[in-house]
Amino acid sequence: MKYRIICIVLLFAAVFMITLTSGAVISMAPVTLNPGSSGTTSLILDTAPTGISGYQMKVSSDNPTVVSITNVTFPQWASLSEAVPGEAGVYALRAIDLNSDVEAGASSITLATLSLQASGEGNAKITIQNLIIDDDAGSQVQAESTQGSITVGSGDTTPTPAPTSGPAPRDIQINLKPGWNLINIPVLPSPGFETAEIFKNVQSGGHSMLTYDKTGWVTIGKEHILSPMTGYWVYTTTPVMIPLKIQEGVIESKSLAPGWNLAGITGTTERAPESALSGLSTWTYLVTFDSSSQQYRDATMKDAQSQSVLNPFEGFWIYVDSPGTISPVA
Repeated sequence: MKYRIICIVLLFAAVFMITLTSGAVISMAPVTLNPGSSGTTSLILDTAPTGISGYQMKVSSDNPTVVSITNVTFPQWASLSEAVPGEAGVYALRAIDLNSDVEAGASSITLATLSLQASGEGNAKITIQNLIIDDDAGSQVQAESTQGSITVGSGDTTPTPAPTSGPAPRDIQINLKPGWNLINIPVLPSPGFETAEIFKNVQSGGHSMLTYDKTGWVTIGKEHILSPMTGYWVYTTTPVMIPLKIQEGVIESKSLAPGWNLAGITGTTERAPESALSGLSTWTYLVTFDSSSQQYRDATMKDAQSQSVLNPFEGFWIYVDSPGTISPVA
């Protein structure tokens, strides 16, 4: 038991770093909303070669009858921050990095997250004006900004046809905490959300996204197809919420090789290991990771009296004595 837990720690320590480089641009991922619904979009600075000491800007919707900004939240690095609402839905944003958390060479820096409220159908743009960013030396950073595209409903003036079959996709979110996160995709992602590109705006601090299989550690690129019931290690320097649109469909069972595997369960509610793994007879140990404390929780042994539960959005290490399969659960 002790030897196997030590093996996990050594595996985790094998995570390595990569360097990210790109131009200085503030971007926002496109967002699609239904009339009357709410959502979010984040302002991401892709690179800060000389760090950031603070910034100020104004953000607004160019079509408030379609979508408006209702609130603004700031990342952890913004020790001092404020969002002042003004006329016509304009927000004046200011943030200061007192603790020098955004160091030189940082990439994919979240500047702010905007809460959006959709009204009538159509298209809108989130625009940035009066942008000033200062680096750690007090010099202004030359950064361009792109408009964030928001589509509400069909995005045009033609009626939206009713679906012919199957339920409409639903939205959920993956919440990442500062440091390492061992996550799982417990549902079937909709087209456009099935690759690791959904994590492109995570401020990774230069760390790769990783998983582990019978061949060893696997580095995850942005084109990698995310497999439900698979554990993925993701690092972020700031708290971040990853929106994920899901669909109904068949999730394939998860095959496990003898030894340690990174896996997960399906569904959206917590389950006891005995229930979630009822069809797997070969497992002996299971270890989960607490991203809040950045520590492993106590190991769970099969058939032992335990109060542990499995969070469907968390991956876990599982040890099996022989090949086995985890089946999706309703």
